[in-house]
Amino acid sequence: MKKILATALTGLTLMAGSVLAADGKAVFQSKGCTACHQPQVDTVGPALKKIAKAYDGKKEELIKFLKGEAKPKVWPDKFPMMQPQLNTTKALSKGDLEALADYILSNK
Repeated sequence: MKKILATALTGLTLMAGSVLAADGKAVFQSKGCTACHQPQVDTVGPALKKIAKAYDGKKEELIKFLKGEAKPKVWPDKFPMMQPQLNTTKALSKGDLEALADYILSNK
C-alpha cells in the first residue's frame, strides 16, 4: 500500500510540474519573451536550452534574476537589452514567476 501511495504521489508531482511548465509557457509567450528567446537556438537572446543549463538546479537564482535581484549568468554582455523586459517579469506574481522558471528550466 505504501509503495502504491508513493508511486501515485510521484506521478502527481510530475503532473504538477508539467502543468506549471505549461502555464510558464503561456506566461513566456504572453509577455513577449519569444521575441528574443527560442527553445534551442540563440537569436537576439540566448536559447532557453542554454539558460536552462546555466540555471540547472538553481531555480531560485533564476527567479531572482527575473525579479531583477541578481546578475545574469548567460550572456552578461547583452544584459542591457534584457533590462527593459525585467520591468515586465518583476511585476509577475510569485506563481507566474515560478511557472515561468519551471518552463525555462524544462528546456534542457
